[in-house]
Amino acid sequence: MNKFVGSEDPSIDNCNSFSLISINLLAQRTLVQFSSHLVIVGVLIVNLLCVDASWGQDSNSKRPFYEYPGDYRQQVNQLKDKFKLQFGYELIDLELGWKLEEIKELTLAFSKLPETFLNISGLKGFYHLSKLRAAPEGMPVDNIPAATFPSFQTVYRNSNLSYQVEVDNQELRIEFFNSLFYEDSEKFQNIVQHEMAHVFDIFHGYLSFSKEWLKISNFSFIHLPALDGRPGDDYLFAALNDPDVANYAPVSTRQLSTYSRQNPQEDFANSVSAYINYPYFRYSHPNRYQYLKNKVFGGREYYLGTTMNYLDKVVVDFDAALNSRNWNKVIKISQEVGRGYFPEIESQLIEKLETNLKNSPDSTRDAQLGSATCYFLSPKALDLRRNLIRKKRVPLQTLLKIPRCGLMSLRSFEKEFASWSMRSIYFFKNRGRAQLQFLDPVLPISGARGFETRYLWRIFYEGSNVHIAEGTYLVEGVRSGSIKIDLEKSVVGNLNLPAGKSLVLELGAQRMHPRQFKRFNSNPAKIRFVIQPGFNYEARKNSEIKVIYPDGVEFKKLN
Repeated sequence: MNKFVGSEDPSIDNCNSFSLISINLLAQRTLVQFSSHLVIVGVLIVNLLCVDASWGQDSNSKRPFYEYPGDYRQQVNQLKDKFKLQFGYELIDLELGWKLEEIKELTLAFSKLPETFLNISGLKGFYHLSKLRAAPEGMPVDNIPAATFPSFQTVYRNSNLSYQVEVDNQELRIEFFNSLFYEDSEKFQNIVQHEMAHVFDIFHGYLSFSKEWLKISNFSFIHLPALDGRPGDDYLFAALNDPDVANYAPVSTRQLSTYSRQNPQEDFANSVSAYINYPYFRYSHPNRYQYLKNKVFGGREYYLGTTMNYLDKVVVDFDAALNSRNWNKVIKISQEVGRGYFPEIESQLIEKLETNLKNSPDSTRDAQLGSATCYFLSPKALDLRRNLIRKKRVPLQTLLKIPRCGLMSLRSFEKEFASWSMRSIYFFKNRGRAQLQFLDPVLPISGARGFETRYLWRIFYEGSNVHIAEGTYLVEGVRSGSIKIDLEKSVVGNLNLPAGKSLVLELGAQRMHPRQFKRFNSNPAKIRFVIQPGFNYEARKNSEIKVIYPDGVEFKKLN
């Protein structure tokens, strides 16, 4: 579903005679993934410094204050008018007013968009709010950066044997929230462009649901019966990624790779962002790139291309960066490769890093190349990073200051990620065999740290804790995070699931390290389901999907 997607501390002078109040509110950097967005919670530090007891009293010096040069409100309004004239959209003050720097950042993001994204009929403008208001109950929303509306439902109409995407009767809009404006410029632009891709998708009949995009992105559909369904009733359908496909659309460094596997809409929006921002996208995902070039960007390209394949292009660029001691370029290439999992490429790049690090210690080079390893999922990258730390060539704290290295750290894994529950869990039958498919966003990191993952599942009647079936499934090494389990192969004993009864499936993960003897259990996740007699879970082949828009003015031309 397409809904939900630093300043320096002031110096302290002459504080000895006054009380100092210092309150630090620290939120440890954490990844949070919802059904539609993966966001990073940043570090917020609030300091109350130097409460001057002389304020409000007569003194030889005046109380300091800042006076903005000129009419601030007038300048804001001028920028808002310029933005609308340039791109065709209003910046609407609702809960919060737009600020000068926010408008400037938004202008930079929009300046990279193709003309096809401008002046979209029906999109009035953008709202600046403190946080998401329309989230499901229980969803933490403080760190969601943006959301696109309306949402939709996928319904199979049995009466006419048709697949429909029914768009909710909501105003077409993008809401930008406070957390967005604390992102760095690169991530800010990526988020804005991602959300605009959703809008473009909506107003072009959901290209993400087209036969061509579904084929390119390797999504397929399954039918999902209602708990109280009867033969002949309508029912929902859902898009499933292919676990055997190694890489879906590349993601930003603030996301985990399973983000693009959630549904075709997120895969499409991430592909649009990749087309604009990632120079290797044309090599890593040529089919996606060519489709977007023709159907979305009107032939516009952002990077020069060659006839080289992905592996050769990356290796040539990496060698050139190492030979010229361009460490920032080395990190950038590592970052681009790390947007997915390409073991053959990773292996060659890590070998080149090892060779370079055999030279005499160099504190600058060692720290930079050490940070580059944080973008790789291969356990060899972790070994290389550990050796640098053990030999005291790179301080651990130096690496932990880098967000990606903090994300891949032992502490992050053991204190946070290891407890994450599974996402996007589906029970269905394929050729009569019971299947379970889900996303485990932690699995790539777990494999990178040398952990094995054992999935534990059990099924019981709703309202009862007595299980009627249970099983396990072991995964070793680095995997994509998309898991499909044949319950009949993994069950302990026999699998005899009753039809027509409301059942509960409970799923958890146990992370085990074969050498360190560490074990961590995830929080369990549960879904309700029912096996309807004679229900066909398999979607019809090559069926058209019809989009049903509401009667609103903004959608009038689309029906």
